[in-house]
Amino acid sequence: MSENGINEAVTLPEETSFWSAVWTITRKDFRIERHTGQTVSIMIMFSLVTVIMFNFALGTNLGAARELSTGLLWATILLAGTLGLNRSLAIERENQTFDALLISPIRRNAIYLGKVFSISIFTLLLELVLVIVFVVFFNKPFWRPQVLFILALGTFGYIAAGVLITSMSIQTRSRDVLLPVLLLPLSLPLVLPAAMAVSAYMFPELPSWGEVQSAVYLVILYDLLMVTMGLFFYHYVVES
Repeated sequence: MSENGINEAVTLPEETSFWSAVWTITRKDFRIERHTGQTVSIMIMFSLVTVIMFNFALGTNLGAARELSTGLLWATILLAGTLGLNRSLAIERENQTFDALLISPIRRNAIYLGKVFSISIFTLLLELVLVIVFVVFFNKPFWRPQVLFILALGTFGYIAAGVLITSMSIQTRSRDVLLPVLLLPLSLPLVLPAAMAVSAYMFPELPSWGEVQSAVYLVILYDLLMVTMGLFFYHYVVES
């Protein structure tokens, strides 16, 4: 992070310094990605290869491919999101940017929220590409606003949990294995209702709100729980 960005977050009034720090960290991640291109590009390439492989594997049974398309979409998002989380935090460690953040006068939960925002936006950019690919390959209405809204909700909760877990495992030698082992089971209470809600919108006739509200509320509850845990416990995670 630039020195000006740190000073800006410190010199702002108390009531706005937290959000200024969040914005500074998010903007810093965008600048790193613009110069390196190592997070979004890797996520997109991995996702496209995964989708193409599954499409060829199920090519002889188009009906089965369409039935599995919702699960395949979420599986691709989870795997690519895990890859993006690991790569984003690894870049911070390699360049010692994260150490600079920790010694700067910035609240730890601001670092957490800034990382959640930046990686969530990276993953949402990936999902825009995936939606187009899935519409072309599987001829399903993934473009519907309700589907995009649920994808955004699920993405935010998954990344909120992922930043917390990644920050815990990034310093271990087995971080590449440990991250998915910890994160994927933790995300099941999010993915299952999110996938159910998205599946309900894959039919020509749109479901009523009553048919999907329970699943959507579970996704929102998961998001709030993960963000709350991150804001309260991230300090202990990065200081341990």
